Amino acid sequence: MTPGVIASLLTSIALGAAGQLMFKAAARTLPAYSELGLARLLLAMFTTPLILAGFICFFISSVLWIVTLRSMPLSNAYPMVALSYVIIFLGSFYLFGEAVDWRHWAGAGLIISGILLIAGRG
Repeated sequence: MTPGVIASLLTSIALGAAGQLMFKAAARTLPAYSELGLARLLLAMFTTPLILAGFICFFISSVLWIVTLRSMPLSNAYPMVALSYVIIFLGSFYLFGEAVDWRHWAGAGLIISGILLIAGRG
């Protein structure tokens, strides 16, 4: 696996996680569905800069994912996407002050251990 493929993979994962964190930040500012109704809520969503930025992150992430799959087996690449769970967990904790306990940390450790096991074989 070349450094370019690794960079493409990791950037794809990071952008996907960044998109989710942007969606969460934007969701905190939107009014409730019951206040606006569906049409006005959708309009509010699609005119919110963080939501649009999240979609752009997902688009670029998808392009990089396809570039990655051109050079890497899916069975090796896809488990690496689990890194996004760890990124989201950390981002939720540091950016939004969400509560975490030992189970979150243990789960993150298990995810990273699993990724290292898979990465070590290929």
